[in-house]
Formats: sequence, C-alpha cells, structure tokens
Amino acid sequence: MTDPGAAIADEFIRGTRLLRAGRGEQALAAFRTVYAQAEAAGDSDFMAAALCEMAWSCYRIGDAEQGLECAMGSKWLWERLGNRLEMARAMAVESILFLDLGFSDEAYDLATMAVEIAQASDDAPMQAFALNAKGIVLTVCRESELGANLVEQAVAIATQQKNGGAAGYYLLNLGFCHAKMAEEAGSLGQPDRAMGEREAAIEFTNESIEQARHSGDAWTLRAALGNKAELLALQGSFDLALDVLAQCVELNDAPGTGLRIHYLYTLGDVLFRAGRLDEALVSATEAVELAETTRLIDHQTNAVAKLAEILEARGDTSAALVQFKRFHNLYVRQSGETAQRRARVASIRSETDLWRDRAAVLADQALSDPLTCIANRRSFDQILNRLAGTAFSTAIVDLDNFKTINDRYSHIVGDAVLQRVARTLVDQLGPHGHAARLGGEEFALVFPNVPEQSAVAFCEGIRIAISSIDWSDLGAGLGVTVSIGLATGQGEEPSGLLMQIADNRLYAAKANGRDCVIWADTIPADERLRA
Repeated sequence: MTDPGAAIADEFIRGTRLLRAGRGEQALAAFRTVYAQAEAAGDSDFMAAALCEMAWSCYRIGDAEQGLECAMGSKWLWERLGNRLEMARAMAVESILFLDLGFSDEAYDLATMAVEIAQASDDAPMQAFALNAKGIVLTVCRESELGANLVEQAVAIATQQKNGGAAGYYLLNLGFCHAKMAEEAGSLGQPDRAMGEREAAIEFTNESIEQARHSGDAWTLRAALGNKAELLALQGSFDLALDVLAQCVELNDAPGTGLRIHYLYTLGDVLFRAGRLDEALVSATEAVELAETTRLIDHQTNAVAKLAEILEARGDTSAALVQFKRFHNLYVRQSGETAQRRARVASIRSETDLWRDRAAVLADQALSDPLTCIANRRSFDQILNRLAGTAFSTAIVDLDNFKTINDRYSHIVGDAVLQRVARTLVDQLGPHGHAARLGGEEFALVFPNVPEQSAVAFCEGIRIAISSIDWSDLGAGLGVTVSIGLATGQGEEPSGLLMQIADNRLYAAKANGRDCVIWADTIPADERLRA
C-alpha cells in the first residue's frame, strides 16, 4: 500500500523542481494536487506549505491576486499551527504580492513583520528570504539604498549557506535595486552616478546569471538575461544586448507567459533603439498579441506603448495613432485598477475568512488526539519548540498494566479509561501546564516556568487523583494507577534530551513497583512519591 505522506512529499518535490525550472503553470498545478491530497489526509502542515508555494508560483506567472489569496491562507494556517517561522515566509511572499498589486504600505508592514520574526530565530535562509522581500519593497518605494543594503545581506547569507539558487535570485534583485538607483540619479541630472549604478546593476545581474545557470534555476536565469539586455541597451550596447537575448532562445525550457512577454518586449525595445525598426515591429506586435491573451494589464499597457512608438518612428502615423489611443484607454484602465484591486483584495480577505472556518477544523484535528480530545504528539512537540531556551519541566505518564485492562474489560472500557485520565490531567494542571497524549496509554506533561518541586507536587497530585477515582461504573473491581517520570531543564538542555531523561525515569518508576513519581536519577526509597 502506498504511504499517503510519501506520495504528498513526492508531489511537493516535483512542484518545487518545476518551479525552479521556470514552469510556473505546471508547478502551480502540482502544488494544488499537494493541497488536495493533504486536505484529504488531514495534514495541515503540507496544506500550509502547499498554499505558500502556490502563492509563489502565482507570483512567478504574474497572477498576483490568486497568489495573494493563497499567501493569506498559508500565513493564517501556519499561525494556527504555531509555526511562526513558516508564517514569516508566507508573510514575505504576501508582501511581494501586495507590492505587485500596487499596495506598498501593506507590503512594507508585512515585510517588516516577516524580518522581525525571522531575525528572532536562528534560521539563516528564512532571514535571507525576509530581508530580500523587504529590500524589494523599499526599492520600489524609492528607498533604493536602504533596499540594496537589505538585499546585500540576503545575498551574503545565501552565499555563506552555499545556496546558489537563492543567491542567484537575490543577486537578480540586487541588480534591480542598482538599476533603480541609476534611474534616480538620471532624473537628478547625475549622469556619471547613473552610469556607475548601471554598471553595478550589470555586474550583479551577471553574477545572478552565473548562479542561476549553475543551480538550474531557469526562471531567475531568464529574468536576469532580460534585465541585463535592458541595461546594456540603455548604455547603447545594442549588439551585446541582442547577444544576451539570443541566449534566452537557446534555453531548452518553455518560459511562462509573463517571461515570454518580457522577452518579446525587451527584444522589440533593443531593436528599436538600434534602429532596426522592421524587426522591432515584429517583436512588439507579438508581445501585444500575447499580452492580450492574459489579464495582465501592465504587460498590455507597456507592450502597446512600445508598439505605438515603433510605428511612429517608421512613419506609419495612422497606425501609430490607433495604438496611442489604445494605450490611452489602457492607461486609464490601469489608473483605475488600484480602486478595483482594493475591492478585489477586500473580497479575497472575505473569502479567506470563510476558508479559515474549514481550515480551523482541520488544524484542530491535526493538533488534537481524536480519542481524548487533548493535544497530540505533534502539538506537544510544537509546545516544546516554543519553550526552547527557557526553564521548564516535562513528564511522561504511563498507565500501569493497561493491557490487562483491555484484555479483561474490553477495548471499549480501555478507551473510556484513557478519556477519563486525559480529563483528570487537564483538570489537575489547570493553567499551570499542558497535557498531551503521545500514543497508546502514554501521556506527556509540560510545566513552563514552574520550579521543580512544584512540578513534582503537580505530578504527585495527578498520581493520587487517578488512583482515587471510582472506576466501578466502567467495570467491577477496576482500578487504575499511573507511573510518572519527570525531568527539569534550565533552558540549556535540548527538549529531546529532557524527554529521554523523563522516559528513563518512567522506566525506573515501573521497575520500582509502579504507581509512583520519579524526578531524579537517585532517590532514596522512603522519599519516592507513591501510595
């Protein structure tokens, strides 16, 4: 029988490879499959991860609105699952999508929060991803130097981690930052500074091309080649720019629609600047026709504007006038897009709220034990992860001779015993700790910021409470006791080590007659807490 978890993981890996190969539409389809399979399996982690990658796929194919819906869903689900680090990644993706839709304030706030969460962790790749997102947002908001500084940090982290794919993508964006600085210098009448920034942009873009080739990231490679051609054309190096664009044609992958439009537009622009108007007309016309097949009004507006400019330069004034009128209509539509987009974003938020109701149920199921309705092992592990670096105690509670209860009274009675023990644990702990079922007849407790002796007292209270319950309604002569092993850490010990110590002490409790609490490796017999 095929393992559902393995099948989901394999499809997720396939989607990742498709995305790196620049095949955004196919990657999106793969991640949709992952989401559907994970939803059917009740695997909220894969659901959240798939949503984030769906959002990233949408960004790369130019469908920001659909991507935003996926990013919002991923962010909320990761928050629900208690994984703030992955929530930061979803927020960084969401910020870039908001930026793509023209909402710079929302983009900045999200990117800033993503950086704060990432930097509070020791996860360097996540820090780089968030820094890169905020850097792009700052650059678009005309804070190019600040943006470039953050993207440089992202490049440095990716390089140190030897992550060529990430480094290539961040270098692409670093080139973009310096290209924007060149534009700003040009508008201020500083041609020498503009030339220097443009050369820096070309240098970083060259590094991006090299890293993308080496790592097999076709999307970044195509985007970097297009950007380099534009920069070379601005310097008047038309032949070099055309040579760079020729490399795009030589690539074996099939580019997404957005990248194809970008290539055709750039080729038409370079040919136009080089005075090769007939060839420029062919490329610009194809760019317009392809843009019309999409909902991407920005692509349509840019392509039509370039086509009109080429027609005018060729002396075809009547055709140019038609395209200029067309450009004007598109520009008016584009200007009105902000209000429409705000309405659509509000609708997306509303739809996401409805989606959350269903996801909340799945998230609760993923983090709860279905029999006892208390936290399960996954939820307990998340609690331990959140407590990392702090002082806490953890205990393992095991029902004594539980197999005998199942054999003598039936598994139905055994299940009822587990449910009653779980309720007792929760009632005894109150707000002072957390209880979870690890599996079978084994439970776990955690006491955050509770002194060791207080944790010992809680465990002893639990032991007495369970042994004192009147179990006769479940079976004549039925009695239940528990053995408990407790371990305390000061914030320096890994949670796994504390669990192992607690488990060893549980075995010691079993070996010493059961129905007792062991909290140290050596405890005199008369000091052991037991009935």
